[in-house]
Formats: sequence, structure tokens, C-alpha cells
Amino acid sequence: MASEIKDQAFGICIGPKMATALTDPWRSRILMELSGRPMSPSQFLEQVGGGDITEIARYFRQLADWGYLEVIEERLGRRRGASIERIYKVVRGAHLDTSTWEGLPRFQRDVVSDSILGSYFNRVSEAVAAGTFDQEVDRHLSWDGVVLDQGAWKELGSELDDILHWLLTLEDEADNRLTEVGGERISTIVSLAAFRSPQPPDVIWDAPRRRAGGDNSTEKLITIEMAKAMRNRWRSRILMELNARPLSPSMFVEEIGGSPSYVARCFRELAEWGYIRIVVEKPGGRHGGGVERIYRNTQRAYFDTKTWSELPPLLRSEFSNSVLGSYVARVAEAIKAGTFDAETDRHLSWIPLMLDRQAWIEVSVRLDEVLDRLPELQANSLNEHKGPIDTLIPTTVGLASFRSPLPEEC
Repeated sequence: MASEIKDQAFGICIGPKMATALTDPWRSRILMELSGRPMSPSQFLEQVGGGDITEIARYFRQLADWGYLEVIEERLGRRRGASIERIYKVVRGAHLDTSTWEGLPRFQRDVVSDSILGSYFNRVSEAVAAGTFDQEVDRHLSWDGVVLDQGAWKELGSELDDILHWLLTLEDEADNRLTEVGGERISTIVSLAAFRSPQPPDVIWDAPRRRAGGDNSTEKLITIEMAKAMRNRWRSRILMELNARPLSPSMFVEEIGGSPSYVARCFRELAEWGYIRIVVEKPGGRHGGGVERIYRNTQRAYFDTKTWSELPPLLRSEFSNSVLGSYVARVAEAIKAGTFDAETDRHLSWIPLMLDRQAWIEVSVRLDEVLDRLPELQANSLNEHKGPIDTLIPTTVGLASFRSPLPEEC
């Protein structure tokens, strides 16, 4: 599975020598950031931070000399005494094929991953700050954990690769329709990820989850009334974190934060409402106190489309923040444990698109289909796998499509 220096990629497939140059932390991050919008070196520093303006400007010039960037505008610098400010844009992607990617040292693969993740989370932050992230009630935001055998892992990776290529075709089709009949242009970010999780496979397998075949017996619909009761950010975050692994209130506080007494109360309330249950009781507690109660979800909480669309924007934002926070935590755990890039064919990409309403809907449907297929992939893996469960691949899958602010709105 290929990895992209420039996330929308599909440009020149580069060799090992150029790959080494492009996987420099600053060069790769510049390519990632400029995939979303044109920038000058000084604008890059303002948005990303760190670095020296002279050094960053040199990297911009090098990338232009190598044919990856081009100057599209020159204007008087904004700072007193500044010289000409040059605005650059990406003109071609730097595409690493699988053999080149596998041949890179691990630290260089980590640099590429850091650049993709850093620029993606910048796009998320911009959309949240601008109020566009939850502007569309049918935006897609999900992550899930599954255990896969090698066949299912490769099948999932191929499907995500296919979607990434399909998105560019979809954008062209949308552009043709917009040119011919007009309509609203929707600035969109789509992200796709599948990487090895640090949790043991049996921990992920034991979590309540969607079932193959459309069986939703392990899912619990959140009504509008219950959503209002759960609007507190700690309750919704607890639900998301318990999707990944069992936790006690004290473990949650150590990892995520919050007041110990208040978080413990939120755990008890969620248990009373039937969303979580105690799976282990340990005497002595984490710090020599009373009994430590470890909880796990009893059912996966979910919103149907009608309920979600009827929620006030503030409530939707609060639940989105919980999903985002828990997904970022999964990424951070995997990076810290060294599993994020452990598989050379992991998938990590994001792409900015300009879509019409029809294409926007098609993206949402396609991502929903991937999410709905994960239980089937896991079930097939368990049926066909002959070895112990701990030899399967614990996998986190993250999918998102959301409206992004236009460059002038950022």
C-alpha cells in the first residue's frame, strides 16, 4: 500500500534518493500543508510554528526547483522592511510506491506520518474553529477497532486505496456538473486511516460492536432526551474511551483528565442508564483506596440520522469533540507504542476536495459502507484464522468527511 508525501498524491512516483530528500520533516510538512491551500514561507510559519524563516524559505525554493511547488503570486511583504513575499502552490504530488516506502528507514516513515497527521489535525482544528465541521448534518466521523487476519487487512487497505483514487474522479465529475448546471461548491476534507493498535487483539474483540449482517442487537440508540442528559463532555468521552478498552474512573482521570469524584459519578450514571457495566472489581484501588471498579460498554451508543439532525448544533459539536478526542488518543497511543507505522502497508491519507451536493452524498455513502463492512471483515478473519487470536492484527480504522472553511475563512 502506498503512502503519500503529498496527501492527494497521484503525482510522480519517486525513487529512494528523492524520497530521502522529501521525507525531511520540514519539506514533507510543507508539501502537506500546501496541498490544502497556497502559502508563502511566512504564512507557513504562522500556521505551523517553529523553524527559521530563512531555512523555511530555502526549503520552499528547493521544492520549487525540484518541480513540486511553483510561485503563483509575488507581493510586497507584510512585515516592515520585508522583501517580496512569494506565494507557492503544489503542482505535483510526491507518490511513494510500496517498494520505496518499505525501503525507507523507520524514522523516515515516521516523519511522513507525522506530517500527514499534523496537517490533517490542523484542517480539523480550522473547521472546528470556523464552525464548518458540524455544519452538514450528514458529515461522517467515525473510528472503530477490529481484529483482522492478513487477508482482511490487505483487503481493507486495498479498499481504502481504491476510495482515495475514486475521490479524484468524483471531484472531476462534480466540477463538470458545477460548470454545466451550477450549484453550491462544498469545500470538503476526506480522511482515511487503518493502522495497528497497541491493544491486544482479545481486548478489541471483547468490545461490544456492530455485527455483520446488519444485526444491531449490540447497539443502543441515543434518543434526543438521552443526548441532553449525556451532553456533558465527560459522559460522552467515557463512552468513546470504553469502546477501546475497559477502564476504571481513576484510570480515565489519569489518561484523560477530569475531577475524580465527578468522573466516578458519570461512570455510575452511565451504568444506571444501561450503557456501561462493571466487569472487574479490584480491592485496594489504584492508590490503596477502596474497591476499584473497571467498566466496559454493554452496547455501542449511536445516533440514527433523524435524531442526529434534530440535535441542537451545540450538542452535535460536543459529541463530535468526544469522537475526535478519543480518535486522537488512539493515534497517540499507537505512535507512543510504536505500532502506528509497524505495518509498512498501513493506510494514512487525507485529501481536500471541492464537491457538489451529489458528490458530497456519494462520499458519505461510501464511508458508511466501509464502516458497515468492518464487522464482516472481522468475522471472516476469526472464521478463517487457524492460529490463536493474539496472532491477528488489532486494527484501528478512522474515517471522516466534513466541510472545511474556504481559505479566506481560515
